[in-house]
Amino acid sequence: MDFAPPPAPEGRPGQAERLFSASTYSDWVRESMRLRAEHPTTIALFESTIDEPLPALMEVIRYAFSLNVSPRYVSVFAGGNRFAIEALSRRYGVGVDQILTTTGATSALGLALKALVEDDDHVLIESPGFDLLARVARDSRARVETFARRAPDFAVDLNDLARKIGPRTRAIVLTNLHNPSGALTSDADLLKIAALADQVGARVIIDEVYADFARPKLSRSAAGLADNIITVSSLTKVFGLFSLKFGWICASTGDIARIQARSPEGDIGVSKLAHAVAAQVLEESDVFDLHWKRLLTETRPVAERRLRAMIADGLLEGPMPAFGSMAFPKVVGVDDTLALAKALWIRHDLLVAPGEYFGLAGHIRLGFGSEPAALDRALAHLHDALSEMAQRRPA
Repeated sequence: MDFAPPPAPEGRPGQAERLFSASTYSDWVRESMRLRAEHPTTIALFESTIDEPLPALMEVIRYAFSLNVSPRYVSVFAGGNRFAIEALSRRYGVGVDQILTTTGATSALGLALKALVEDDDHVLIESPGFDLLARVARDSRARVETFARRAPDFAVDLNDLARKIGPRTRAIVLTNLHNPSGALTSDADLLKIAALADQVGARVIIDEVYADFARPKLSRSAAGLADNIITVSSLTKVFGLFSLKFGWICASTGDIARIQARSPEGDIGVSKLAHAVAAQVLEESDVFDLHWKRLLTETRPVAERRLRAMIADGLLEGPMPAFGSMAFPKVVGVDDTLALAKALWIRHDLLVAPGEYFGLAGHIRLGFGSEPAALDRALAHLHDALSEMAQRRPA
């Protein structure tokens, strides 16, 4: 059933039309940030990044640069910051020669695909999924096709994946934890995916930007599971350190060499200063792990309680994921979640991410990586808004 929004306050429909006509999720987020600046009362319920640990970051920077220049402040031109690479090696259980540092996970994915894909090669990407993955693959000249991750648990449909792999398949791209649902793919299933890919000489590329939320269950990079698995990640999501622009690739030594050979200039946007700070952060990662663990210890019970209440009232369906800072519930009785999200903002000052941006209408992505009291108020407001809207819908 589609949702018809009620009459709106003057001025809001035009702004909402601009927001919800965004062609990509990234564009939608940018427009959302502009609207929130214009409308400070707007409540955002889509953000899955942990709040920035600013006091801890400031302390690291003071320690590194207030009296003497940190020895971690080294050139990144030849092979990246060696201190950061050594810290990544210890944290994720891969060799230093299996790591290539970048400005972020997106640039890491682009470098990997550039090394793997020729014109019209075939790349398989999960659906629902983060739309940026497909855009990066298309920028690499790939022919993109999706494979299914089906609700409500969003496990990879291995049969669908096996049917779609062909002789021109060069890469299978997925996220773990899954974006947008937060679902965890087990090592056993990742090995099955790697075995399917190996039949045609393809690589499995796993975006692990949310994987640390599953620590200690996931204490190693999936790149260590099989030689044809490549992982990309960054400090942006779990650590909340988007300001550092620090990402990395983990892969076999052969694939790292292949990536470097295809892009000998590396990632030209890498900052010597930012990566020196990232090295300090990774060497003191316990402090930053404590930040997100403490935050989620407070926010996840709030999210679970509020989602259970909305499910009990017949407004939402779907499980709360075991790890992480997001969920992707189905909105009961609603097929057009773009229209729903538009109405929520126009009438209730709420911003939720409609499932259409992830390839699955009828769902909304909710994030809960910020302050628990504000989250509690926001989810209570969502509950009230969905209840009111459900009463407006024709029987």
